[in-house]
Amino acid sequence: MENDLTRALAISLQEDNLFLHEFLKFVLKDTNYFNQFFEDIDGKSDIEIFIQKKTSSIGQFDKIIAVSLSEAEMFLEDFWAQKHDKKYDPICDLIITINEIVIVVEAKRDNVNCTAQLYNQVFNIFDKDESIKGQMKEMVIPIDLSWHKLMEITVKVGSFELATGNKSRFISDFIDLVKAHNFRWLPEPAISSLAFDNKSAIERRLGSAIQELAKSQNLTTLSNRFGFEFSKPWAQEVIFGVTKDGNLAASIYPGNTKGQGIYLFKKEPVFLTQLTIQDQTYEIERSYHIKFTSFQKYFTGLWFSENDLIEDIYTQKNFWRYTGRKKRGADWDSIESFFNRCFKAEFNWKKKCNWLEKVINRGDNKGKNQFDISFGYEINIAIPFQTLKNIDTNKSDLTGLSNLLKSINNSFSDNILVE
Repeated sequence: MENDLTRALAISLQEDNLFLHEFLKFVLKDTNYFNQFFEDIDGKSDIEIFIQKKTSSIGQFDKIIAVSLSEAEMFLEDFWAQKHDKKYDPICDLIITINEIVIVVEAKRDNVNCTAQLYNQVFNIFDKDESIKGQMKEMVIPIDLSWHKLMEITVKVGSFELATGNKSRFISDFIDLVKAHNFRWLPEPAISSLAFDNKSAIERRLGSAIQELAKSQNLTTLSNRFGFEFSKPWAQEVIFGVTKDGNLAASIYPGNTKGQGIYLFKKEPVFLTQLTIQDQTYEIERSYHIKFTSFQKYFTGLWFSENDLIEDIYTQKNFWRYTGRKKRGADWDSIESFFNRCFKAEFNWKKKCNWLEKVINRGDNKGKNQFDISFGYEINIAIPFQTLKNIDTNKSDLTGLSNLLKSINNSFSDNILVE
């Protein structure tokens, strides 16, 4: 994979002039060589690109630019602190020559620090030429590139070419290769730079803001979803997601278990119909979820709204009578009669939860002689994509997005349930 990445980079630099231009501008930024080579319209600069080139085959030069390409950062003081001068004829991953300048690139496919290896490659280039021995410090400029920095350059080039109708197959294929190897190397733009339908990029940004907020506020994140553990006994977690329109969806599920319901139904639960988040008012969408579990595993349930009801199910009296563990026989008959009385006929509650297949017809031989039932809610608010764009404008600053998530979490915790 390391060689594949290096070859793909070399081919992309050879075949895409804008990419090569931006790459060289970054690598030569601490020198005057970029201007020196390319300011004169009549100037002659020869650029050659090689992969897997031995140090012994490198000819005369005036300067070497030693480039580290890895996840691990190379510090300049560490480069010059290397003392293990191993004499051999190493093979360089990528060599670019511009007139008398040699750019040596050592690439790693992961978080391996390649400082020592890069140093020894450069050391052996000097060691073979008696005329420049001892001048390494004066003739070498170490540069930390990193895959993250390289992919920022690559994505900007690809985006610009796409905008001008000159999409490069080499750049897009290189980005796809890197994405397949490690998608985290791709830049994480602020939401203000994203289109509403770029759901994966919005989710990546959301995930970073969640991690940032979790660290600063000592919150516990969820292992397999975007969100946090919730701070109230009547709900377990707050979950975030991105809709097809790019909006931020925030949800909690009060009463998801019988234990949570005990706190809710100490009296008749009342939820607000609106929430104010950072001086903006958002409508609350509320729906109901009756959950059936067996041996603590969910096996079926009913999602419904008030429009599906003839009479209210979620009352304090009904909670204490119908939730919890229910045995086959009179308990199940009582629940069936209760649902027949409460749900409209057109809702067809039996079909929606597969009552016959998943409950009634699963008897002794399959262990379904009892189940647990809970009365839960789904509470949602949606933050418009434009609001996200307005508050998340700097890719290096997650403060705006993190503060929004914090405000949502606090409002769910402190304001949504009328105590």
